[in-house]
This record gives sequence, structure tokens and C-alpha cells, in this order.
Amino acid sequence: MYLRQSFARLSLILIALTPLSGVADQDEFCNGYYKGYLEGYKRASGSIFEPSMPLCPLQPRKTARDPREDFDHGYETGYDQGRAAGGRRFR
Repeated sequence: MYLRQSFARLSLILIALTPLSGVADQDEFCNGYYKGYLEGYKRASGSIFEPSMPLCPLQPRKTARDPREDFDHGYETGYDQGRAAGGRRFR
């Protein structure tokens, strides 16, 4: 009986903590995304002013050629989107 209660408690603790790991990964991705977006936008537009920042998207699935770190993955994603947005600025 005691073993069953211990297992049930452990299971509840693990289930409760699982979403926290995804939140931390998303935070790292978003930090990289915002930094990359800003640098990509400024590079493409030639502006020294900061653009209005879009909301951070959900982190896409990583492919084999994506960086391992979530920050770097977010940076690349943001940089590409920032360059695209900065290039449209004068059109």
C-alpha cells in the first residue's frame, strides 16, 4: 500500500513539473528570437531605430540542420523574419 501511494505522489510531482521544462525552453527561444529579429531588421532596413516587435511564435520543430541550443534556434528564426520585415520597409 505504501509503495503504491509513493508511486502515485511521484507521478503527480513529475506530471506537475513537466510543463515547466517547456516554458524554460520557450523563454530561451523567445530571447533569441527577439535579439535575432532586431538585428535582422536593422541590417535589412539600414535603420538605427528599433522596430515594433512581433509576438514570439511557438518554437518550430528542429530539423537536423537547426542549432542545438534553443536560444540559437530562436535567433536564426528571428533574424530571418526580421530581415524579411526590414526589406519590405521601403517597398
